Amino acid sequence: MREFEVARFSTLPEAELAAALLKRHGIAARLPDRDMATMLPHLHIAIGGVRVVAPEDRITEARDIVKRAREGAFAADIDEDSGDWTLEATPGKVGDLDEAEITGVLGPAKRAGAAALVVMAMFYLLVGCPA
Repeated sequence: MREFEVARFSTLPEAELAAALLKRHGIAARLPDRDMATMLPHLHIAIGGVRVVAPEDRITEARDIVKRAREGAFAADIDEDSGDWTLEATPGKVGDLDEAEITGVLGPAKRAGAAALVVMAMFYLLVGCPA
């Protein structure tokens, strides 16, 4: 089945959110430019943004959903008096954990990689590059 462009977004997170919204409405949306926007983020502006595409038979519905999202039709949970988003969760908590208890999957690996790069750089500077 052919796919058509639903919309373009200036950032990858915006495009991801639009695709997730469309998927929530049962439309098989995807981002054909995800790899390019991830590896070469400076170029996605040059080519006109990150595309969200959907199947041909659902394109009209998909474009309508994105249009409604851009107009704020899905923005609920706003305190009308202050204009602030309301929070149902306790700030600083993610589920049953405090934010301080959450560590990234690559935390120790990043530190080891950074240490290895520093050692390699020092070795390169001390030994020099063979000609």
